[in-house]
Order: sequence, then C-alpha cells, then structure tokens
Amino acid sequence: MGLFDSMLKGDESLFLDTMPLDVDFVPGIIKHREQEQQYIATCITPLLQKRSGKNLFITGSPGIGKTVAVKHVLDELKKETEEIKTLYVNCWKKETAHKIALELCDQLDFKFTHNKDTTDLLRDLARLLNKRAAVIVLDEADKIEGDELFYTLMEDVYKKSLIFITNEADWGARLDNRVRSRLMLDLLEFRKYSAEEVHQILEDRVKFAFAPGVVDEEALSFIAQKTFEAGDLRVGLFLLKEAGEVAEAKSSRKVMLEHAQKATEKLRDYSVKNVETLQPSERRMLALIDQHIGKTTKQIYDLYVKEEPMSYSSFQRRLKQLAKGKFITLQPANTGQPGNMVLVQRGNMKLNQF
Repeated sequence: MGLFDSMLKGDESLFLDTMPLDVDFVPGIIKHREQEQQYIATCITPLLQKRSGKNLFITGSPGIGKTVAVKHVLDELKKETEEIKTLYVNCWKKETAHKIALELCDQLDFKFTHNKDTTDLLRDLARLLNKRAAVIVLDEADKIEGDELFYTLMEDVYKKSLIFITNEADWGARLDNRVRSRLMLDLLEFRKYSAEEVHQILEDRVKFAFAPGVVDEEALSFIAQKTFEAGDLRVGLFLLKEAGEVAEAKSSRKVMLEHAQKATEKLRDYSVKNVETLQPSERRMLALIDQHIGKTTKQIYDLYVKEEPMSYSSFQRRLKQLAKGKFITLQPANTGQPGNMVLVQRGNMKLNQF
C-alpha cells in the first residue's frame, strides 16, 4: 500500500469553509446577543436624525461576543445608509493618538499624513469626520495612551457616536475626570453565555464550516463543555478547527470524541495574542526585564526611561497589562522601604493560554 493511499483525497475534505471558525468572522445572525445589539443600535440611531449619538462603553469577559456584536451592528448600519461613516480601530497595536489618527485617516482615504505631528493629524481628522456623521469604534480601549485623542473626538467632532470596547470593567472609572465628564458614557455589560447558548453557537458554526453530519454530537458536546469552562468562544472555534484537522489526518470521515480530546492538547500552544503582537516598546520592556530578573518596578523603570521617556504611572499601567497577558508576574517585594513595590519576574509562558 502506498504512503498516501489511506489519506482523504483532495476533494474529500471534512470542511466546507474554515472561515466561520475564524475569530474575526462575523456571522449573519449573532445569536443570544439580540438585546445588546439593539441597545448599541439605539445609541447610534440619533445620527440617522442628524443629531449626535450617544457614547457607549462596552465591557465583559474576553471571547463573549462584544466585538462581533458591534461589527454586526455596523454592517447593518451600512446597509441602512451611506450617510454615516463607520470606523473601527483595534488599539492593541495602535495605542497612541498618532497611530489611531493615522489609521482613521487611512480608513477615510486621506493620504496626506506624511511627516505630520499628532496635533496637525488630529486637526485633519476632525475636519474629515465633520463632513458627515460617524460611528467610531475603539476596541481594546484600555490600551489608549494619553487624553489627546479623547479631547479631539469629544470637542472637535460634531456628529458622532463613540463606542469603546474593553474587557476591563473599571476602565471608565480610571479615565481622567475631565474626560469622563465630557464623554458621558452609557454602560453596556455583556453577560457570559450559558452552557446551552455556547452549544447552540458552536452548533451553528459547525453547520457553516463542516460538511453535513461530519461532526459527531459527542465531540461537539465535549468541545462546547470545554468552551463553557474556559468562558471564551474562541476556545471552541479553535478546538473545532483543530479536531477537524486531527480527523482528516487520521482519514476519518467524521470528527469523533477522540479527535476533540486530541485537539485539547494543542490548547497550550494556542494564543490570541503572542509576543509578536506586542508594541515595540512592550517588547523592549520584556527584553529589559529578562536582563534584570527580580528587580523592583521602580528599578526597572529607572533603567527603561534612560532609553524611552515615560511617566511612572504609564509604565506601571503597561507592566500590569503584561502581567494580565501572563508575559510577566508581579510579586510583592519585602524590601523594608516605603512604597508599594513589587518584584518583576518573567512569566512562565510566552503565550497567553486558556
């Protein structure tokens, strides 16, 4: 028997389309988020009446449909009218006012941005946005540095609805009082999906991603349970795709429980955000920590600012983000000195894990 005789042939894939298993895929119908989508639409509706919309702060755990729900509402708005511009920026990589303004200018097809400083760029952005109403979504808003962008969007842009998405429930409370009072944010908190809802959502993705009858119910139930335990739908999407690939590698005509169980072994290698997604300044910070394991936050800061000026509060905020991503750990330091000091250690993993 030849080496490939037992393999599935090129036209025998278990998959119809792997896109529905992608974390950025926006389904035509977002199940179990109808109320949240309606609320988002309500905040935007005044723009259809030539008035400024409401500003919205959306929070909730990772992987429970916040971004997908917002993108779906934006898609619906585009079908309704061309008079309102919809703009979306993920601030994980574009965290400064300058980078965000560049991205927004690019989405507005404005190319005259070369060598402009942040002030001029924000002035151009406000002028472009005031040509028509706009919905501006800033995802992972807790990464935004400084207040300059907020003041431009609040004071210089007239007809808009600003939507901020973050997993951090206290982000709004951490904003400067002047920023918070001007934004007047409505709050929308996404609840976690129930076990039954997780199963139904993954079942729908299976219908779009796999050939009919390919995924065994026992395998799907196993993946749905793992996903519910993780509290993150992205885990389920990863496991479905990985289980399908395991089944194909074994030339199975169905995705069985054993394939789903095998797929869970790959979770330790799965990451939504890895080191490569960090900002250059964050990677430099990690490199510095690697060279000075065990030093306090103040000691690391004193070394870091020799290369890149930054306030101590901003530095601490970035350290906490790196700790949240499990790139580093922060432990209380018993130094006998006044102040709230911690020892900075490199994390046990270089990738976020579920």
